[in-house]
Amino acid sequence: MDYLRLTEDLKARLKPLLKENFPGRPHHFELNHWHENRFVQLQTALIADRDIHYEYIQGFVELHLEGKYGDYEYNGIWRKLIETSTGNAGLRWHRWAGRNQGRCRYELAAASVEDIIKGFKLLSDTFDPLLSGYAGGHDEAAAGGDEEREPRPADRMKVDRLTTNIRKVGELAFGNFVIPEYQRPYKWSVRNANQLIDDLITFRHNREYRLGTLVLNDNNIVDGQQRIVTLALLLHVLFEKENAAGRNRFPDFHEGVKDFWLRTKFKNVHSIAHVRENLEAIRERADELDADFLSYLLENCQFVVVQLPEISEAFQFFDSQNARGKDLEPHDLLKAFHLREMASPTEADLANITRWQEQKTECLVELFLAMFRVKRWVKSHSGREFTKSRVDTFKGISLDSRRYPYYMQQIICHYFSEVYARDPFRRIDGTVFHFPFQLDQICVNGSRFFDMVNHYDGIYDEIRAARTFLKYDREEDPRSAYKIVRTLNTYGKRGRKGDIYVRRLFDCLLLYYVDRFGYEEINKVVRKLFRYAYCVRLVHHSVQLATVDNEAVGGKMFRCIRDATRPADIINLSVDRLDRNDVARTADSQITNLYF
Repeated sequence: MDYLRLTEDLKARLKPLLKENFPGRPHHFELNHWHENRFVQLQTALIADRDIHYEYIQGFVELHLEGKYGDYEYNGIWRKLIETSTGNAGLRWHRWAGRNQGRCRYELAAASVEDIIKGFKLLSDTFDPLLSGYAGGHDEAAAGGDEEREPRPADRMKVDRLTTNIRKVGELAFGNFVIPEYQRPYKWSVRNANQLIDDLITFRHNREYRLGTLVLNDNNIVDGQQRIVTLALLLHVLFEKENAAGRNRFPDFHEGVKDFWLRTKFKNVHSIAHVRENLEAIRERADELDADFLSYLLENCQFVVVQLPEISEAFQFFDSQNARGKDLEPHDLLKAFHLREMASPTEADLANITRWQEQKTECLVELFLAMFRVKRWVKSHSGREFTKSRVDTFKGISLDSRRYPYYMQQIICHYFSEVYARDPFRRIDGTVFHFPFQLDQICVNGSRFFDMVNHYDGIYDEIRAARTFLKYDREEDPRSAYKIVRTLNTYGKRGRKGDIYVRRLFDCLLLYYVDRFGYEEINKVVRKLFRYAYCVRLVHHSVQLATVDNEAVGGKMFRCIRDATRPADIINLSVDRLDRNDVARTADSQITNLYF
């Protein structure tokens, strides 16, 4: 395809025009690639958010929604952007980052720097007014309504010494709480808000449910802001239902929640956006929350409330917490969740938990990242990092909760494998039936989760060790699975960041294949997966995490493995082959020779 290519000369002409037409707007040139992968990015009205930007690439100017915008919780803004562009004949939406409409292109191909500026202007004029709404203001969606009065004066909550108490939600003085200026932005997404509601519903039968810790200094929330703000949104919706039904069973507490929202004025663009989106998401679930749910939330759900007399002590408190140990990893939160789901652990459960405890933290971090990425990439969703906001990926079926047809297969397998293992005949025939885990299926909560972790820990260690493939090796095959994995474990430049990213892409593909088909046709499959994954390393001078993530999301290999019914479907998949002339000068010679 012939198009206006990004060169140093074009950059020199384009840069002053960008500064002139978009003063104060950050932009970024990437010229360290082959021409078809070069681009220039211009930030939208959401200047601090690089996941959404305007971009000139391969002859066209486009709006790109990347990273987190590929996820469910950003559907609202995505839909509004599409609605905003409706009626503009010059704009068209295309597939990108797992969405059928993930990027919006100005359909006139650029023939000059002036055309590029024209395209940026059209997209900016079209979308920035909408995006600016997420960068300022504080309307009903952000404030929770009720702007007819000023908040009542707050009672000062100062203490003379450190105090710790268990408080029901209904005993919390929401009307006195203040989010201080030094607090970080409100970052909980729709996914986090939904997970909080799911957890409350799941453990509704418990007499008590602990929501976490709230740390206060005077009226200031030092720690616990994310959960308190989300809880205040949930309470706002529940009281909306109360009013609609002509009830108000907790009038004083309701007024306190109103005071909280009247006093809380977010300024950060992301805080405002998350409040709006979470409020809308909670309202969409209002029908699931009956009148008794409000009583349960106020009377059965609790916080550990820590009150500190001085702000200096508040920060010292957290310094000492950090000195005693690192912040909890996402898998630590999952461990706590699934332990709660286990009514009475068996000896096998205790053995699995002990094995978990003996694992090094970095090993668990890497294992969960690999499993998380497979689960995400298989669905064409971004899987860059496994964070605390993503732990619900490994939460699934509670055995004592409501059942749906789509996961009855896992329920049947769960109970059958338990009954089969306990049958006295197993002492005679010595056979073992293992639960048929699959990475792309929903998890069974509780003891089965720890079984799953143990299962995939073993597979992940296997596929990364060359010795695993030695029995399949043939001397006459220079690119057998054994020789490929051995090279990946030993070549000189394997420690570069880009090489590590690509190796993890390869490992995830191999983990997913072995999960589905075992080691059948492993030499042919490893050769195919190697050429697919390491093409990314060979063609790029620099490989970023985004490079690998975009390939996994937009590429075809994960979908091919997912849809395959036999190994031949993967072996016969057509993938582009590199020409030696396309290999970047930074490529490792061993990898290059192994590829060709």
